Amino acid sequence: MRVFPRAGRLAAALSCVVVGVVLLSPTLPSSADEKDRLEQEKREVQREQKAAAEDLEHSSAGLRKASSAYEAARKKLERAQARVEELSSQLVAARAAHTKVKAELAEQKLKLAEAKRQLAAGKAEVKSQRQEMRDAILSRFTGGDPQLAQAAALLSGGSLEDLMRQQTYVDAASAGQDATLQRMEATETMLVVREREVQEATDAVAAQEKKARELVAEVDALRDQAAAAEAETSKLAQKAAAAKQSAAAAKAADAAELRKLEAEESALRTKIRGLSKRGSSRNVGSVGGLFAAPVSGTYVTSPYGMRTHPIYGYVSLHNGTDFHAPCGRPLRAVESGQIISTNYSSVWGNRLHLYLGKVNGHSYTAVYNHISSYARRSGSVGRGETVAYAGTTGWSTGCHLHFTILRDGAPVDPMPLLGL
Repeated sequence: MRVFPRAGRLAAALSCVVVGVVLLSPTLPSSADEKDRLEQEKREVQREQKAAAEDLEHSSAGLRKASSAYEAARKKLERAQARVEELSSQLVAARAAHTKVKAELAEQKLKLAEAKRQLAAGKAEVKSQRQEMRDAILSRFTGGDPQLAQAAALLSGGSLEDLMRQQTYVDAASAGQDATLQRMEATETMLVVREREVQEATDAVAAQEKKARELVAEVDALRDQAAAAEAETSKLAQKAAAAKQSAAAAKAADAAELRKLEAEESALRTKIRGLSKRGSSRNVGSVGGLFAAPVSGTYVTSPYGMRTHPIYGYVSLHNGTDFHAPCGRPLRAVESGQIISTNYSSVWGNRLHLYLGKVNGHSYTAVYNHISSYARRSGSVGRGETVAYAGTTGWSTGCHLHFTILRDGAPVDPMPLLGL
């Protein structure tokens, strides 16, 4: 339900009044009259807000339903379009991540290949060094131990020079063997490192391949989701268009009903003018409070006056006063008169026109709208007699009485005439 500007302005005005009193007065007002005035203004604001909320009666149920369907479809379409954009962004990010992973995977494979090459070279070098060491050991045992040869030379009484030369040969042979052994040990240690590097590279490649497969699956899933979202968006766009078309058709139908109603109102005005010409006029001086209330135990829910249509948006006259009236509550003749019309309008629902005669030279007619059923359909009725029962027929959102007074066939504010 739309809350109209008038109610909002009144609420704001009331707030300003209260704030102004607090700020400008040295002390808060203690007068009972001042409190009553503020309470009255508060009640008026609440009444105006309720009146604005109930003013939706001025649009047909068909249009409200069609407009609601269109609005719902439009919101769903916006959400679906946002989802498509989100999925498209995710898809782009997933594809970029997949491309990056593929590049990283290629780099890891190159590292693995290089690690395997170095490992193979290390294994070959270890094999060569082991063969060299084996040959040296075999030569030592088959060719004689240099230290034993040195001892034999000493026993055989060789010269000091021979002994020193033989010692040099022994030291050189031992140093060569030590160097070969150290080199072999270093190579074997490096071989262990190479094997670990190969294993790490192998694991990295496996991890990258797994990540690549997961990203491929994610890209495929996002692609499917995006396609589904686009299909849903297309469907919702068609639904929104159909709902908009339906709302336009409902609006056109409402316009046709309003034109038909205007023709009926014109015919009634002609009938009222005819009755006015035949009857005599009574003079009462002031017409304030001339007529009785049309329903008992009531209050105003929407006053007479200009307002903005809640759906169409144009400014038009709310040509009567809406009174609180639960369904089935008796509606009374505000004055003795003659029932001149009981008919159904898709806009006003069940209606009753009660001609009240001429007063001070002007003819007056009471109009009861949205009624559920009739107590009387024709003939003369007395003041206070039940003529119908409240309802919610026509363009109405809840049980109430839309009451209109026609003066010389034109609507006027009924409140001064009712004295309420």
